[in-house]
Amino acid sequence: MMGNREKNDKKISIKINGEKTKFDEDLLVYDWKLGESETAAGEEAKDDGFDWILPDEEAEPPQEYKKINYVTGSKKKKKKSFTNPFQDSVNLIMSLVGAIVVGAVLGFGTLKVITTTDGPAAPAATLQDDSTAGKTDGQQAVSAIELKDFSTSILQGGVFSTEESMNAMKDSLAAKGFPGASVEKDGQFFLLLGVSGDLETAKTLGAKIKEQGVDVYAKDFVIGSKGINASKEEKSFLEKGNALYSKIAQASSSGMVGGTPDDATMKTIQSGVKELEGIEVDQESIASMKKSLVDAGNLTASMKSPEDAQKVQGELLSYLQLYGGL
Repeated sequence: MMGNREKNDKKISIKINGEKTKFDEDLLVYDWKLGESETAAGEEAKDDGFDWILPDEEAEPPQEYKKINYVTGSKKKKKKSFTNPFQDSVNLIMSLVGAIVVGAVLGFGTLKVITTTDGPAAPAATLQDDSTAGKTDGQQAVSAIELKDFSTSILQGGVFSTEESMNAMKDSLAAKGFPGASVEKDGQFFLLLGVSGDLETAKTLGAKIKEQGVDVYAKDFVIGSKGINASKEEKSFLEKGNALYSKIAQASSSGMVGGTPDDATMKTIQSGVKELEGIEVDQESIASMKKSLVDAGNLTASMKSPEDAQKVQGELLSYLQLYGGL
């Protein structure tokens, strides 16, 4: 029975489009265990044919992505900064100091303009007071003044580069009866042996001195303007004293060559001496100048001979030396 079944099972009839088609085909019977073994064998064959080589590098971990929260406009958080609790006080103090300084500068400038424009013009021969000290121990207050150029005619006994050599010559002539004075000017030391009110009289006097064996040179001599500290009284003395000096120099140089001053000149000299005597001076050097000039004036009033005139010349030379050292 079994054989009949097998025969019947081998024949399958299929109709396609109404036509009967006959297929004679053996049915395939699969042994699943055998299939498993074949599959395994196939896998092993494949494994033997290709080796998979993986790199030794470790797989990098995936990048971490963080969510960024964007803040716009006024929502941004401001960093907290340190605030000095005293900053407001410091700023206030600095503002007050600045205001005070600016106010002082403006006030000083305004005062300077007012005093400069409203005050009287300064004399050409003097400077305005720029540093004034109060009276101390009965002395007068002093201020800076400027003295004008002082011109006179002289008998020059020599010009020296050092004070020592000049003093040596001065002492030598003094021993012979020729008093002299030294004045420093432009880095040189001038030895003066006589003075006069004009150059012509100075030349006449110089010729007479040369007859006594002393070589002199008549010339005009100028002591330049200078600034000194002096009181108002001392300033007045210097201005009036220089004017009187010229008159006494003229009278004494004339007396040295045998001339005599006229009465008008003598009255002017006597009046000038009295005026100088009434002027109070405190500085020692100016006081010495005052004494020399007053003595020269009084000697001129009683002058009778060339010897008297020589004494007047000595006092005038002393005045000139002191003036040059101011």
